[in-house]
Amino acid sequence: MTKRVVLVSALAIVILVGAVPPARYALVHSVALLATGQFAQFQHYLQSLGAWAPVVSIALMTVEAVAIPIPVTIIMVANGLVFGLWAGMLVSLVGGITGALLAYAIGRRLGRALVAQFLPASSLRTADRLMAKYGGWAVVFERWIPGVPGDPVSYAAGITRMPVPAFLGLTILGLVPANLVTAFVGVNVADDVPMRYWVTGIATLGAVWGIWRIIRRRRRVNS
Repeated sequence: MTKRVVLVSALAIVILVGAVPPARYALVHSVALLATGQFAQFQHYLQSLGAWAPVVSIALMTVEAVAIPIPVTIIMVANGLVFGLWAGMLVSLVGGITGALLAYAIGRRLGRALVAQFLPASSLRTADRLMAKYGGWAVVFERWIPGVPGDPVSYAAGITRMPVPAFLGLTILGLVPANLVTAFVGVNVADDVPMRYWVTGIATLGAVWGIWRIIRRRRRVNS
């Protein structure tokens, strides 16, 4: 029952965003501010929405998991900026879970052939490699890789029909530390962050991740 409620809620968010003009404007405007690093403006805009602010942020993360080509890390940091440490972590957690379950449900219902029509081939291949190498733990590790748009591992978990309780548990295990760290970073962001800094930061983290993988591969070869 809980699984159905969460999936229906996630689908309702996506339908609401697409069908209701004010909701669609809120989403598009928020994406535009985040994509250009205008954190202060994004903060003021969400705060102006009052009680709807967490809903808009959760909708952003949910739709990002399946449609928006913006790294979810940016939204998670913004949640820390707007809502504070613990509330920002909680908003990111709810958004991350609903987005992950939605991507999982799409992968499970549509299958690989149809998912491959809209998910970039490189993302699906990466998810396949992670799943083949780490099994279910790939769901945890993918949450710790910054700068990854969408949620390819959740699609892959759905395609391979990983049991829902295991998927949900591993998703939460991966999201909680990632959400806490990014919310902490957001709390300490005082103003706008130019896009070039985001690009540089993401590129640096990606390079560190790549070097770590190369070192591990060489160690395995030598052993």
